[in-house]
This record gives sequence, structure tokens and C-alpha cells, in this order.
Amino acid sequence: MFIRHLELENFRNHNKSTFEFSKGITIVVGLNGSGKTNLLEAIALLSLAKPVRNGLEADLINIDSSFSRVVGIYEDFDGDDVKLEAFLNKKPDSNRVVKTFKINGAQKTGVQFVGHTKVVFFAPEDIRLVAGSPSRRRDYIDRILSQVHTNYHKALLKYERVLKHRNKVLEHGHDAQLLVWDAQLLECAQVVQNYRRLFFDFSDMNLKDISVHLFSDGFSLSTKYAPSFLSSDSLSRARQKDLMYGTTQVGPHRDDYSFVLKNHHVLDLKHYGSRGQQRTGVLCMKILEEKYMVETSSVPPILLLDDIFSELDENYKSAIEKVIGVNQTIITSADIKSIPDSIKNNAKIITL
Repeated sequence: MFIRHLELENFRNHNKSTFEFSKGITIVVGLNGSGKTNLLEAIALLSLAKPVRNGLEADLINIDSSFSRVVGIYEDFDGDDVKLEAFLNKKPDSNRVVKTFKINGAQKTGVQFVGHTKVVFFAPEDIRLVAGSPSRRRDYIDRILSQVHTNYHKALLKYERVLKHRNKVLEHGHDAQLLVWDAQLLECAQVVQNYRRLFFDFSDMNLKDISVHLFSDGFSLSTKYAPSFLSSDSLSRARQKDLMYGTTQVGPHRDDYSFVLKNHHVLDLKHYGSRGQQRTGVLCMKILEEKYMVETSSVPPILLLDDIFSELDENYKSAIEKVIGVNQTIITSADIKSIPDSIKNNAKIITL
């Protein structure tokens, strides 16, 4: 499914804007601050039902408005139009946002809406996936799995709700009430961590082959999943510490993973990789992400590439071109000269 038409109303700096896209490649050119990235964020919102970048949902609404509206017209594989709509309404005197979603005019829950269309979002700041916090790495995996597996998304949302309730019980020191929440937490955690484990199994089978073509000096990349395993025993062992700190100390919300470079030595990419190697590692993960979505859902995602070509050398640009060849791709750039001619010559150009 590809996007043909996008309407933005009060979305970040877009008061009222409309865009038409090519089935293949569209390049959006404009100065910094012109709204290029915001356009990509709007398309991502129609896949994820939440911001693709860190920040408050209220930040998606124009500062002079109390609401924003994003409408996308897509064409499915049968040639039929599919209309996706997201409405964000900010409550007065607060940053709380109420979201409403529709597919072809019919209201849907967030769970029903997420993943109806799929995206891979790639921006220069994604290097923080390697060097940043565990929460950033978890969010990245959650975005991938939630788009592809509805059961994962349901279990994750329920886990987060139950975790919030359990932490409130811990804050008040109500030890006797924990058993009720423990059972629900364990049920959701098992689903979440099983799906995450399957993703990292997929990574084990595919990431090496992707990375050997991008890293020099015979290096290859792998991921190492470090789950915070949740069981009845681990909850029991952590109970006194949970009560002491007022928060749950074990579970999927404490999961992490690392990136490992291998040739004759084994190196942690976060601590020992150069910035160039870290950037290459992120590119490998984006290619893996696209491959995972295609192989698990049979639906090629839309590639949203936010001004990335200025930071990539010719070898990396060639790797991106191979993925672009089979996916609808929307590229933003402040300098169109940074984009290879082989991409520009086949692209629709939008100037902001």
C-alpha cells in the first residue's frame, strides 16, 4: 500500500498543506525549518498512531491551535483507495491529547489503526539507537513489532497499564495487593518478550549478511538481546527492592540489547565503535527492519528518509539505493545535490 495524497491541518508548522506523492520516489526539498521533517512525521503518525520521534504528542499540534488533523489517501494492492485519518485534540490548560483515528470514515481504536500501513523512518539522530539509552532502543523495537504484530501491540499496551497500577500499589506499600497485578504482569510480559526474542532470532539469521557488505576490514554486526526476565520467582526475589523504591525492578520495561562488531575481535559498538561505525550499524538495522516487515507481513513499508544522504558516503548510498528500488520512498533534503543522480532522475520533486 502506498500513499498518494496527504493533508495536514495545524500539524506542527503546517497550518494547511496538501501533498501528492509518486508511487516510487518523492524528494521534498526545503530549507531547515520549512517543515520537511514534519511532513514525514505526519505520515509516520498514520502508521504508528503516536510520534515517531521523542517528545510530547501535544508538540504535534500547531502552537496557535488546540487540534491537528492528518489525512492520508493510500492505494492498496487491488487499486482501491484507503483513507486514514488521525485527529489530535489538546485539552485546555494541559498537554493531554485525545486522539481519534478513522479508516475509510469508520472510527477505530489505536490498536486497530496501527500497522494498517507500515513505515521505516530513518534520520541522522538515529545514531542514538547505538549510543543512547535503553529506553530509546526498546522504543525502536516496539515500533517495528507493533506495526507487524497486533498481538504484540495489545500485550505491550496492557503490560504498560498493569505496570502503572502495580507501581502505584508499590508506592503505597500495599504488599497484599501485589498478587493480583503480578499474574496479569506475567501474562503480558511473556507475550512481549517472546515476540522480542523472535525478532532477535531474525536478526541473528540476517544481520551478519547485511553488515559484511557495509563494514570495512572484515567486520560484521550482530545484536545481543539482554532481557530482564520476568517470572514468579524473579518478582518474588525483587519484591523487597520493589517496595523500597516504589517501582517494579524487573520485566520487559528493563530489557535492553547491544550491538556487537566482530572480525578477529569482539567489540561493543557503543563503547568501542567509531562514530562512522555506529552510523553504519544503524543503517544495517534499518535495512534489517525493512526486511523483517516484508518477510513477516508480506507488505513492503514506506521508507521515510529524513535528510540522511549528506551524512553517508558512496558505499552507504549504494546500499540505500538497493532498498529504495522496491519500496515507495519519501526523502527530505536541504541540499538536493547530496542525493545521487540515479535517485533524483527517477523522482518527483516537491519544493517547500
